[in-house]
Amino acid sequence: MVAIKEKDLNRIGFVATLGLFALLAFIFWLKGHNFRKDKVFTFYFENVNGLEEGSALRWRGLKIGLVKSIKPVQENITLEEYPAQAIADLGNKHLEEGKRLLIRSNINDLVFAREKINQAQLELALAKLATKQHKIKKGKHIEIEAIVTTKDVPIGKINQVTIVPSGLIGEQYVDLTSVKIDKEFTDKFNYSEPRFITLEPIRLDSLIRVNLESSEAIKNLANRVNAIFTQKDAENIKELIEGANEILGDTQLKTDLKESAKNIKEISNDFSLWKFMFGAGKNRD
Repeated sequence: MVAIKEKDLNRIGFVATLGLFALLAFIFWLKGHNFRKDKVFTFYFENVNGLEEGSALRWRGLKIGLVKSIKPVQENITLEEYPAQAIADLGNKHLEEGKRLLIRSNINDLVFAREKINQAQLELALAKLATKQHKIKKGKHIEIEAIVTTKDVPIGKINQVTIVPSGLIGEQYVDLTSVKIDKEFTDKFNYSEPRFITLEPIRLDSLIRVNLESSEAIKNLANRVNAIFTQKDAENIKELIEGANEILGDTQLKTDLKESAKNIKEISNDFSLWKFMFGAGKNRD
């Protein structure tokens, strides 16, 4: 029997311990744990639209992290109020800039004007949302925690966040977009940590319902029109339109109308002159 030396036994124990740590680290990594100090952001939605833990967190299309947890809000939460008025002021400023550019005739200015107006509309909409998103209610909201695993991502002071499908019926991911802040407004958004305004995702069932309701409304309108106009009415309208087209295409008729208008104008002038003379003679009497 070969005796195991104490030195070899220590090596075996070291390798076994190292392997165990490596296995544990791999298991933690699979579960989404990270030993680095990553940033963790918390978002609140009324509907997560099928989002799952482990889904991607993207910034301008770039994957910068993943969703760590999704859970219902267990108690009412009051968040710090967002500076809704500051966002509204920013939107109004960009709206006025867009209107000024619209006055110019340069095609480049018109393009920039459209961009400014679109930006202003988004900011004004965010300002309205910001006024409502500091009261998080139990049973109404869902809490999402997302970790940022990519370093040096320039996430802005104020951001819009929503849940977006990767395809028509594909997996969902969290999309984060920073709102560009003008220099004169930076002091109004002087936060140590980013703030997020959530845009509720567009639900597929709601979209289908809207389309069905629109289709039903068009169908009802068509039925009402059919009830009002009979087939004979439709034929009369068609004949009227065809007759009008023939009249408009008759060059001789156009010439006759112009000549008649000219004669009427001459008669009117003659009548005005006669009236002036008659009136003048009457005054002399």
